[in-house]
Formats: sequence, structure tokens, C-alpha cells
Amino acid sequence: MQTSHALQEQVFPTIIQIVNGPDILPFRTEGGEPTFSDTHLAQVFRRLVREETLAKVFYDGAIVNTTDFINFFHNQENEIFFVQEKSREVGFFWLNRFRHKSAFITYCFYRDFRGRHTLGISRATLDFLFSRTDHYGEHLTDVLLGLTPADNKLAVKFLLKNNMTILGRVPGFLYDHRQGKSVDGILSYRQRQNAAVRLPSLFFVL
Repeated sequence: MQTSHALQEQVFPTIIQIVNGPDILPFRTEGGEPTFSDTHLAQVFRRLVREETLAKVFYDGAIVNTTDFINFFHNQENEIFFVQEKSREVGFFWLNRFRHKSAFITYCFYRDFRGRHTLGISRATLDFLFSRTDHYGEHLTDVLLGLTPADNKLAVKFLLKNNMTILGRVPGFLYDHRQGKSVDGILSYRQRQNAAVRLPSLFFVL
């Protein structure tokens, strides 16, 4: 169950309140307008650098400076959400590589909120994503997928605790910028309960 209400546009046009869970703040309004300023995004970038998180989340080296980070948020191919709990910003997550009713999901939590605490938050966000429907009542998402460097053991444990099912390990599929080499990728998915879907082939999904 979820409710939403409109606030003043210069703050956050829409906050999705999860019952007994976090608040989810979409980066864009339904009209496509940003809900966070570039100044705020620059502050988030500096925090990720300070907490040594940037290179772990954006492991391929595609984002190395503030401009890259801001452009990532403004890229219409990424659907991004910030997460708050008790008015404290917890981190953000995003969807991309959309195919019909599937998409890849990636999380980025701030250091203060890592551990068991983030598990409840991530599960709430997954429930939220699977509950979204269009104007006709059709679910927007039936399958969420993840692609994780195999040597990131904490991330792999995290996806398993979120009831993601591992499809397989693809040798040398990902590039790790810090190591300067290709690494194995873990492909995983979670299906919406009661969704009668068949996963597309690996080549189609990627």
C-alpha cells in the first residue's frame, strides 16, 4: 500500500510514502522536470567520493567527475529515485535498460546506512517498483534484473538477501576501471509475484 501527495515544486513535487518504510523521491516529475538541483547532485557526488563509494558503484569508470555525475542523472534513459528515512537521505537507486516490463536496477547507499538497515529499505523499494501500475491498472514492471561484479562479495550477498535469483556468471563480461581489467559478472533477476512472464534470452536482455 502506498500514498503520494504533492509538495511545493521547488522542494519535491512528489514524495511516495511507503507505509512503515522509507520515502521515495523520484528525480523527475511526470512532466520530466528535475526535482533536485545540480548543486545538490554535486554534493552527492562529493559524498560518494569521500565515502569511497563512487568507484564501487560506477565500477566501469564512466563517471569520474561532477559533470559526468550530473549528466548521468539528466540522462532520460535512467529512471532515478532518491530514498529518505525519517527525513535523512539514505541514498538512491535507478532503473535502466528497459525491455517491455523489465529493467535493470542498481543501488547506491551512503555509508551510514549500510548493513542490515539497508535490507529493509531495498526490499521496500522493490515492493514499490513491482506495485506501480499504469492508467489501465497494468503493472509497469514484471522483472527486475541485476548485473554485479562477481568479486564484489558484499554486493552479491546483498542481491541474494533481496531474493534475487542468480541466472549465472558471465566470464569477463564487465570492466573494472580500478583494476584496469575485465571481471566476471553475476546476472540476477527477481520476478513480480504472480507475474506470468518468461525471461527473454540473455542476449536480448543485455
